[in-house]
Amino acid sequence: MTLSGRIFVGLFAGIATGLFFGELVADLKIVGDIFIKLLQITVLPYIVVSLIAGFGRMELEQARRLAVRGGGVLLLIWAIALLMIFGASLAFPDMSAAGFFGTAAPMAQEPPDLMELYLPANIFYSLSQNLVPAVVLFSLLVGVAMITVEDKDSVLPIFDSMAAALAAINNLIVQLTPYGIFAVAAAAAGTLTVEEVARVQVYLVTYISLALFITFWAFPALVAALCDVPYHEVLRSFRDPLVTAFATGNQFVVLPQIAENCKALLQRHNLRSQETDSAVDVIVPVSFNFPSLGKLLVLLFVLFSAWFTDRDISLPEQVSLAFNGLFSLFGSINVAVPYLLETLKVPSDMFQLFLVTGIVVGRFGAMLAALHIVVISVVGALALAGKVHLQPRLLTRYLALTFGGLLLLVLVLRAYFMLFVPEPPPREEVLADIHLMEERVPARVYDSVPPAQGIPAAGARLQHILDEGVLTVGYRPKNLPCSFISPDGSLVGFDVEMAHILAEDMKVELEFVPFEFDTLGQMLSNGQMDIAMSCVALLPDRNIASSFSAPYLDLNLSMIVLDHRKSEFESFARMREIEDLSIAMISTDYFRRHATRALPDTEFVYLDSAEAFFTSHAGRADALLLSAEEGAAYSYRYPEYTVVPVTEPAVKLPAAYPLPLDELQMREFVSNWIALQRRNGTIDGLYNYWMMGGAEEVQTPRWSVIRNVLGWVD
Repeated sequence: MTLSGRIFVGLFAGIATGLFFGELVADLKIVGDIFIKLLQITVLPYIVVSLIAGFGRMELEQARRLAVRGGGVLLLIWAIALLMIFGASLAFPDMSAAGFFGTAAPMAQEPPDLMELYLPANIFYSLSQNLVPAVVLFSLLVGVAMITVEDKDSVLPIFDSMAAALAAINNLIVQLTPYGIFAVAAAAAGTLTVEEVARVQVYLVTYISLALFITFWAFPALVAALCDVPYHEVLRSFRDPLVTAFATGNQFVVLPQIAENCKALLQRHNLRSQETDSAVDVIVPVSFNFPSLGKLLVLLFVLFSAWFTDRDISLPEQVSLAFNGLFSLFGSINVAVPYLLETLKVPSDMFQLFLVTGIVVGRFGAMLAALHIVVISVVGALALAGKVHLQPRLLTRYLALTFGGLLLLVLVLRAYFMLFVPEPPPREEVLADIHLMEERVPARVYDSVPPAQGIPAAGARLQHILDEGVLTVGYRPKNLPCSFISPDGSLVGFDVEMAHILAEDMKVELEFVPFEFDTLGQMLSNGQMDIAMSCVALLPDRNIASSFSAPYLDLNLSMIVLDHRKSEFESFARMREIEDLSIAMISTDYFRRHATRALPDTEFVYLDSAEAFFTSHAGRADALLLSAEEGAAYSYRYPEYTVVPVTEPAVKLPAAYPLPLDELQMREFVSNWIALQRRNGTIDGLYNYWMMGGAEEVQTPRWSVIRNVLGWVD
């Protein structure tokens, strides 16, 4: 069996193993990581010796021609790829966003140190840190300098011998590929969930379809049309490195294979020469540092993100995206994607979705990146040798078949999406799957305020609760993530969970009644509720009508603003530059005096609930003053908004539980109970679950044959 056949066997055996055993084989990822590191052993040394030897064997005129003709091939590949990417985006169906994804704790992306990345001040440090651009620049400088060395013929054989030795090592390690691929595939198939794939099927199906179209037709056929190499032989010659890149998700590890296979392909067609060998040795490592097909296809995600969030992109914006995307992708993808989302005013939360989809599309991207290096190496080497033949008939036929096939692909995908992609749920159903971690006691939820009952004697509220066996808790029905009604009618939230724990510890049942701030004190005093639990900030104007327990949370004050305007609210100095600034806040005048000093001439809008800012009052206020914890929850439901912390200085609000006035015993009891929950980790656990995205992370074990079909494990 050929190596490609054994790799496919390992791949499919790994997938089958992952589906059978599920998460039980997750530790095979360690074996896969070892295999990938073994493949990397020869890559950086190969880059150094091949570039030095490749340039060293050239004359200056040859090097100049390589730069010009290789650059021309690269521009051609980029142009065709961009046309296909923007063409494929036409497959997105005519409907509103297909779903939603957000995070309560957006990841901060550190910008790369470009000087360290590109300038090899210490080549040994660059080698040890895998700084490929710096290593390539060093090797280019040495290789170009070698061109002018008179006795280089005595030195170049040393580099050639080293390259041959590295190739031998690589060939030996490559024989382990089927086993390494088995481990990688088993770990991935055993841990990847169906939900992660189904969440964004429009993007995934479009990306994978376009990747397969490019891999099996567009670019192998381009090589055949330009170089007189049969189409099927192009695929056969490079199937090993392409399959390896796909299975490992890493094109870097197959660079030596690509170089050797390029030379072998040229040898079979009597096109190989010292000049083409030098060109291949230079192009393969150099092209790794330019935006590849795998990188360019992230532009499809940016276009998908715009569709996903109902953002129309005009033709000038598409042209701008193509140029901005091409140049920004010279750096890290994880820096380029947030930048491109920002330029299109697409919610930055979509970057989290990009990271999730990378689990699936990353392997196709690595395969495309390897294919990109193959095409530019073969065509570039032959262009340098003057053996590329531009035959109008073949090129016309190639272009007609390619763009005809792309059109057919778009039509088929569009029909599929219109038939099988469901309409998205309404906004109020976002967070529909969230639930209490544990319902500890029986609870009755009122959707309106019940009549006032008999008022216990002053100071006797705690004993009254214990005697009656019922704790009446006030909640705000639209106060994400502290207390809110889920689409199935359940009352959930951080403080709802806390109320269950409190009632369990008091050995009583629960009643929940709704309240608003203007009725808070009255409902506590007349017995309509015993305690309010809904992320109530301990502010002076609220402390007049009720007493408060000890604080149980420190909420971080922030501004909730449209995502593309977040830079305008990074400081009070920037906010003062906004004309006719208006800020909404929830039923308190406490912050107005402080905000007026920092932001004179600002209009303040008072709302009964935060939800009103995003609906009826969204056009009247530029920002909503709210805690970051509450704002993050609303950004799940309204992804076009984001949280900008107030940092001049950073303001923390103590959240506490309002209690009836003159109830010292109950206040001490609740405060001591809060201290206990702080120390035993309960509050931290609930904070992570409800306010830091932990609810999204809680997952049941992945489906597997051994668990869900055979029932051999729990």
